[in-house]
Amino acid sequence: MAKNKAILISALTGPRHSPASRVRIRQYIPRLARRGIIVRDHIPIFGESCGLPSPFKIAARIPALFTSRNADIIWVSRELVQGYETFERLLKRPRVMDVDDAIWLSRPLGRYSVPHIAKAMDVVVAGNDYLAEYFRQYCRQVYVLPTAIDLERYQSRPAMQQPPEKFVIGWTGLPCNYQFVQPIEAVLARFLREHDRAELMLLSSRCWKYKLLPAEKVRFVPWSPENEAEVLHRFSVGIMPLPDNPWTRGKCSFKMLQYMAVGLPVIASPVGMNRQILEKGEIGFAATTLDEWYQSLHTLYQNWSLQERLGRTGRRVVEEFYNADIVAEKLAEIFQKLAP
Repeated sequence: MAKNKAILISALTGPRHSPASRVRIRQYIPRLARRGIIVRDHIPIFGESCGLPSPFKIAARIPALFTSRNADIIWVSRELVQGYETFERLLKRPRVMDVDDAIWLSRPLGRYSVPHIAKAMDVVVAGNDYLAEYFRQYCRQVYVLPTAIDLERYQSRPAMQQPPEKFVIGWTGLPCNYQFVQPIEAVLARFLREHDRAELMLLSSRCWKYKLLPAEKVRFVPWSPENEAEVLHRFSVGIMPLPDNPWTRGKCSFKMLQYMAVGLPVIASPVGMNRQILEKGEIGFAATTLDEWYQSLHTLYQNWSLQERLGRTGRRVVEEFYNADIVAEKLAEIFQKLAP
């Protein structure tokens, strides 16, 4: 490509509020534009209608096949239709696929379709080492770029001179991921009952149908792109419980990084990338057993200065390793090398 010529990329992304597309592709569009890389975002025509049968999801991708033909590079968020191979081999080359989950485990045909899709890619950008190890079996160029945080949106909580009235245990995520909170529901219920100032705040698009929690101590806040960063400021600690299995090892710890970015201490299961982040500094606690979850919460409840110190460290870790501006530079280098 001639020097100083703009690079045009067609990004085939998911629905407008898809976390993978929002934080792995869309947040980089203005940052790449400043570097002479123009990204056109092709959102499926059926938008958020994820409950549609697969033939409709496939049809929703057809317009992008034609509108992306003039691009220099095609950038795909995961597979075009979850669990299937569809038009990936018909896309113009070079092709880049971004992956932030163990999508080969997706039903019904992920274990068969994903290797074929990966072989058709010129580059795979993986969110962590676990994902990269899998995709290196099928693609010669695999880069590891972590899911990053827009620090202009996620700013540190304002400094406080004294502890707040409430100790707020916070969780944010998709409703389907309440399944990861359910195994610690009993210990959360016990903690809330035994600590007068404690409450649980859930930030999601739908409330959790919990069974054991004291209802008077649970607050649900409807999620929106506009409020997600601000609501995190109301938390005292952010939690990220996970079981240890092949799917969760592929997760890219975005929830944990969101907490850290606004200056919160974290309590997280040391699974996959969570463990790597916990090892980067004193940012919170690793909890595996129910007793460890309870004791970690109790320690933070009793020590407000510890909350503040761990939160400041977490913010610094995000600034150094998971800053969207830094990752944008690395993405730009990949595209500049790949452009014809």
